[in-house]
Amino acid sequence: MKQKFLAELYLLGLVALCLWTNRTVVAAHPAFQLPTQQNSHLVVKLPSTDVLALGRNPVVALSPDGTRVVYVANRAGSSQLYTRILDRSEATSIAGSEGAEEPFFSPDGRWVGFFADGKLKKVSFNGMPPSTVCSAPANRGVSWGPDDTIVLSPSSGVGLFRVPATGGTPEVLTTPDRKIGEYGHRWPEILPGGKALIFTIWTGAGLDNARIGLLSLETGERRVLVEGGTYARYVSSGHIVYAHASGLFAVPFDLKRLQVTGPPVSVLEGVRMNPTSGAAEFSVSADGSIAYIAGSSKIGERSLVWVDRSGASQSLPAPPRTYVYPRISPDGKRLAVGIEGDQRGVWLYDLERKGLTWLTPTVLLPFPIWTPDGKHVTFTSSPGNGVNLFWIRADGGGPVERLTTGDNNQSTNSWSPDGQELAFTESGPTTGSDIWVQRLGGDRKARPFLQTRANEGGAAFSPDGHWLAYESDETGQEEIYVRPFPGPGGKWQISTGGGTQPMWAWNGQELFYRSGDKFMSASIEAMPAFVAAKPRLLFEGQFEKGSNPFFANYDVARDGQRFLMIKQSEQEILPTEFSVEFHWGDKLRGITPSEKH
Repeated sequence: MKQKFLAELYLLGLVALCLWTNRTVVAAHPAFQLPTQQNSHLVVKLPSTDVLALGRNPVVALSPDGTRVVYVANRAGSSQLYTRILDRSEATSIAGSEGAEEPFFSPDGRWVGFFADGKLKKVSFNGMPPSTVCSAPANRGVSWGPDDTIVLSPSSGVGLFRVPATGGTPEVLTTPDRKIGEYGHRWPEILPGGKALIFTIWTGAGLDNARIGLLSLETGERRVLVEGGTYARYVSSGHIVYAHASGLFAVPFDLKRLQVTGPPVSVLEGVRMNPTSGAAEFSVSADGSIAYIAGSSKIGERSLVWVDRSGASQSLPAPPRTYVYPRISPDGKRLAVGIEGDQRGVWLYDLERKGLTWLTPTVLLPFPIWTPDGKHVTFTSSPGNGVNLFWIRADGGGPVERLTTGDNNQSTNSWSPDGQELAFTESGPTTGSDIWVQRLGGDRKARPFLQTRANEGGAAFSPDGHWLAYESDETGQEEIYVRPFPGPGGKWQISTGGGTQPMWAWNGQELFYRSGDKFMSASIEAMPAFVAAKPRLLFEGQFEKGSNPFFANYDVARDGQRFLMIKQSEQEILPTEFSVEFHWGDKLRGITPSEKH
């Protein structure tokens, strides 16, 4: 009996020693110690030099184990990724992530994926430089699966694609059905087990008209789970959480049967969203914790401003609206400008009469440009099949007419000075963004002008029509180039250190572009040979850049001395903090009913 007692005591001692040793190892490990239910809320404050780099894509990602966050912050006009272990107060930058958007984790938490320079990239936490996975010119969501493949929406107006995390050419998973009003598939989330995913069916008409869909990765079957919601995420409590009306809603979900089993319930109000893209600023870990940015789905109003070459600005008397992509008419008397939100469409502003009038609604952001004679406004829309180019008479006296066809996403860029050639950017699944040209007369058959494995777009005709300026990421970052039109011929690199959104001066002797918050100018001589001077800084300022990297969100006055820009209203303050709620999934179990999963 005594020997049995001593043996049992010895075993208990071993168990206690193992437990104590394990506790010591865990306590010494830099990983986060999960808070108790009584201390489950954390506010992550950024340094005083930083603001969250909000855009049309989410900026905060929570690791699968809920111990680490990665976020996109802007510091001194430059954005990049920062990471912080949540039981520490300091964040560190991730090298090589400049210009990053939409961070996300690998299932094991050892890698972070992100988008930058029109590409999907990944980087580990071991200090190695990022590597490129595939092209993604205008990303709208991504998810990393347990089989080490990544599902993404590489561009707006397309479906979902799958690519190995090691890199390769994306393969098509879904195609939007234009006949039933599907503009694009975006914001995928691969469900646990990797056999299915949920995603947003985007109609282009705002948050309330989006739908949450489910796709079987085994059979290809897809169906609608929720009407009126976007950016769905699965929570380990057995719920799907999605964004709607400036808050988060949850529906109970059977993971085995892949079915919603109950009605939606509001679970968190005041979460920041982007109604243009359908993104919501929250991230859920595998253990049910949530990180989110407080806010709403309302787009901040903006002002139209004149900015001179020194950077001094003067507001136009136009009423504040959610303006995008202004264009000055050839006679300098009117503006064509897009408006986001409930008033989405092409609008005209009379610079002399100071009046704002509606020209035509659009489902998408319109990217308006004038024809050289000022009689028509060309824009992008998707009233039926395809995301194509249209035009309408500037006096509103005629119907909308289609100019192009095709299944890929197209956006207007520039008319040749004779009004016969229309240059536009088209984004496809294999070559990314390319520059196409379509002639107005004849059979109107579009032809590629520049189609490579790199992303190129933002084509701008020179005033004499002999040159096309454009941007390309062929070197790994976006730069401005010029080629002869219609070709053949070589190319000249104009920018140094990055450049986007090229635009010519009306006299053809200067080429303007943006480099982050810097507004640059390069003098041009085209005769007897093309020569570009070293770019120089004109001014620097935080003016709206727009969501499309290949469409300039500014315009140049005819005298070349002023620039029409868009500025965020003063009351719009970019956030400098976000919240983390631990054990949030446990709260859902108490709020909404769910079947066993």
